[in-house]
Amino acid sequence: MVIYPGQLSVIEVGFDCIIGTLPFERENPQPIFLTISIHLDFSLAAENDDLSHSVDYSSLIENVKSFILLSQFQLLETLVYRTALFILEKHPSILSTEVKVVKPKAIPNAVGASASIRIDASSKK
Repeated sequence: MVIYPGQLSVIEVGFDCIIGTLPFERENPQPIFLTISIHLDFSLAAENDDLSHSVDYSSLIENVKSFILLSQFQLLETLVYRTALFILEKHPSILSTEVKVVKPKAIPNAVGASASIRIDASSKK
């Protein structure tokens, strides 16, 4: 039997932050929606039904949200890249992570702009 890593996802967590390059974007927080997926071995957590063998995704999201709020990124690309590295650095049990952000007010008459990245722990710089 081959068991592949499992995936935990938190989908479209919304909050306001400073993001953007234009002067008004540097002064006024605006909404973003963040989706994070993490890949890890579920076997020990599943065998013991014990959170200590997994990742507390509620705590993970609060830490990521604080990281983003303090960072005040200019580019969506920077936000997803550095957030993915932050997640992997803080949680060594995570094999890979995917981070996606949507900025709904980025472009008039559009649903929004988005960026996403997936980084494997073995390839992080």
